[in-house]
Amino acid sequence: MTITLEQFREAVAERRGDRKRGARRYDEALIAFAVNHAHSQVSNGLSVHAAARALGISMMTLKSWQRRLGSSSKVSKLRKVVVTSAPMPAAGSGSLTVTTSAGHVVSGLDIAQAAALLKALS
Repeated sequence: MTITLEQFREAVAERRGDRKRGARRYDEALIAFAVNHAHSQVSNGLSVHAAARALGISMMTLKSWQRRLGSSSKVSKLRKVVVTSAPMPAAGSGSLTVTTSAGHVVSGLDIAQAAALLKALS
């Protein structure tokens, strides 16, 4: 049986009922769907927190399910990378531009400054 996101969210609402926190246990098919869906979303640049929110569950629940199914926690560390064909500037030229995944742009950096910025952001 194939589960859709809408069906998963309905199952979450049904299990949660009137409770403010917590829910009845989920079956393995629902857990597997959630982990696979979150992995797909994170691979496309979404945060684990946003993926959990879209599923209607807490991030801690999703992380617990990922550990339970042996899903790598490193998946939350993925970042979208855009490769361009721009030529590499010479060292010390101060003409590098760093664009973050959030869309922030920092220009006029040399290689050492760009490396320090990327290290600070990671």
